[in-house]
Amino acid sequence: MKKKFMYSAVFAVVLILLSFYVYKSIIYYTVPYNPIKEYASESLVGFHFTKHPDGGESVDVKCQDTNSCDEALKYLSELNLVPLKQKAALKRFSKQEDTTHFTGELEFDQHKVILISDILEGNPTFLHFSSNIPGFKGGYYKIEESKFDYDYIYNLINGNGN
Repeated sequence: MKKKFMYSAVFAVVLILLSFYVYKSIIYYTVPYNPIKEYASESLVGFHFTKHPDGGESVDVKCQDTNSCDEALKYLSELNLVPLKQKAALKRFSKQEDTTHFTGELEFDQHKVILISDILEGNPTFLHFSSNIPGFKGGYYKIEESKFDYDYIYNLINGNGN
């Protein structure tokens, strides 16, 4: 009887560990998740968007008013994103060397910041998020069933309208 219980307990532990591994290695990368969506209801204090041309000088724009900041946050929170393994993202990014890219910085109250990077010119297919917010799920995300329109964001926060 004790052996049966011991084997059952070992089997249960192995099954739990295996399911955790499958979730972290496979399922996590198939479930849509936008890390900015959690912060869409908060008010932005500022938003910087920078264009880094290949071989040229960077151009930085900052939100001119609260409405533009909120509209940019809404746009970013509505993107359909799926987590992407870092190795796959770095492989894609390395193929795009010497190209214009963009970065963004969302600033919230209490010095909370979300950085968006690795936005490639053309048809960006992935983004990288990082933050100083505890528990923030940063990393690379693949853009699916939506499009990141960097011109729209750039014009919106530069005060050129929609």
